[in-house]
Amino acid sequence: MPAGATEGLGVGACVKVMQQPGPARIVALTAGGYVVQPAGKARSEAMNWAREDVTSGPCPGAPTRAQLAQPHSCFASDADGAGGAAQFSDRNVIRRSFERKAAQGSDGAVTIHFQSFRTGAARRWRRPDGYNFTADRSKPIHELRVVFTTCTDWRTAIQMLRRERNFECFTEPTGEKVCQVSGSTGGMMPDKTQYIPK
Repeated sequence: MPAGATEGLGVGACVKVMQQPGPARIVALTAGGYVVQPAGKARSEAMNWAREDVTSGPCPGAPTRAQLAQPHSCFASDADGAGGAAQFSDRNVIRRSFERKAAQGSDGAVTIHFQSFRTGAARRWRRPDGYNFTADRSKPIHELRVVFTTCTDWRTAIQMLRRERNFECFTEPTGEKVCQVSGSTGGMMPDKTQYIPK
């Protein structure tokens, strides 16, 4: 057994796990190991570790003011009319592309919030546009640059992903409005993910 490893620790003992950051607490015992819940993680995220990997350590502290101020449930999706009549259709299409309800008895519902929504002027189709799309080219195409955050509601945490994307919006031969992510990525901010235990 490595030096410092501790035998006989009980449920509730404050510990640290080899090569894992931060304090933790034992929440269950297993044959030859401990189920350890790290600070800031939900009970369902506790993991089983071999006894030799667990040593006595500092107790997890109380949540900080910043941690308590974080949202612990997902926001509702923005209303399609939040940007006014001119943006209504585009917002509706993008919202439906990313928003998702959870299956009955399951988790994983996704909502969307727009931080920035810039609409380009409608224009005629150009030759390069035909490379990517099957569309009614008698009707105009226009670009969007959108900054948005999606929130996925899991049982034990929420996961927020902030993205900036270019979209190209057009009309399909069926008459349906479509907005597809453009291949143009220049000058856009990197994606930012935040995982917040409930």
